[in-house]
Amino acid sequence: MTKIAHFGTFDVDNYGDLLFPHIAEFRLPNQEWEHISPTDNLTIFKDSKPIISFKNAQKNKFKAVIIGGGNILHLLPNNITVYNNIVGFSYANLWIGAAKIAIEQKIPYLFNAPGISRNFKGYLQNKVATKTFSNSNYVAFREKFSKQIATNAANDNLNFRNSISVVPDSAFDIDKLWPLGSKKKSNYITVNLNSRYHSPIKETAKSLDTLSGELKMPIKLIIIGDCHGDKAFTKMVSEFMETKHDIVESDSLKKIAHTIGNGNYFFGSSMHAFITALAYGVSAFLILKNKPLHKFKGLLEIAELNTDVVCDSFENVLNCIEKPALLSDQVKLNINTALNKHWEQINKVIQNNENPGFSLYILYFEKLLSLNYKFNRILNKFK
Repeated sequence: MTKIAHFGTFDVDNYGDLLFPHIAEFRLPNQEWEHISPTDNLTIFKDSKPIISFKNAQKNKFKAVIIGGGNILHLLPNNITVYNNIVGFSYANLWIGAAKIAIEQKIPYLFNAPGISRNFKGYLQNKVATKTFSNSNYVAFREKFSKQIATNAANDNLNFRNSISVVPDSAFDIDKLWPLGSKKKSNYITVNLNSRYHSPIKETAKSLDTLSGELKMPIKLIIIGDCHGDKAFTKMVSEFMETKHDIVESDSLKKIAHTIGNGNYFFGSSMHAFITALAYGVSAFLILKNKPLHKFKGLLEIAELNTDVVCDSFENVLNCIEKPALLSDQVKLNINTALNKHWEQINKVIQNNENPGFSLYILYFEKLLSLNYKFNRILNKFK
């Protein structure tokens, strides 16, 4: 059976990114899958799906191309991303390079609700992005802000072959993928820590001690995104904590999910840990020092939650502890219905073997992006 090519950052130690291959296979179990990332590097999670590198994937024949999820739609060069030891545009390969493979093989390519992390800059970036979206067989984003960025890139001169959908992040399926069973929930708080949002260290440790004492529960510190240095930061905070706690250094995605799902509360900055808590019905708060990124705002809108569940620090959580983030039954039904329709549409396009559109901007995107960045560097020297 010819496989479906599924593109994403499945080669990094990041819980959220590594859920998507599991969910894709769960939703379309009758398909054969090839999960493709910039590299074929193994992660610490033993239950992550096998992957191949983008370079090797270019040699293979596929049935369809699926892009996402995750916050992967940007055009940054590798030197300012986690792939800084590789020359080129690894993130662009995950969607524009994926589209190029689909066009060359005359197979459909679809966007499985990824996110756009930032606006595209300049005529050429906007043109390449717009052509990639407009020639796709199905485009879905995980929040309306990404959809707005995509439509803005087209400068209101839209000629999309299909309408753009906004659907919930596919990680909301995690409670169906890995059900908790009938085991009674334990009495603890799950926390993920990240230096971007939870510095300074001593203040965070003190606030966590206060939370643990006031709620009369021990804390489990989970490592969500070690590709961002979370493990080292968590250990530094742990050294200053005085209350009972432990660090969950798991090599299992399922164990991380169930650690969150079996707790009483979740506090942290991880979007997908927060989604996991919502899916399992765990009271949750986002701890984000600054204003939330648009991905968080979009998530709150889809979950029909107000910004009271977003706290500036762990110290402020107790002020709103009586109003945690929880999905209502109706919202959970709405999310499940939307995801069912989303996957039905993906499956329909694949079964119909629809052809994608065609664009030279896609076929020559690497040369165009390289020239664009060289030109911009020259311009910057004259500023």
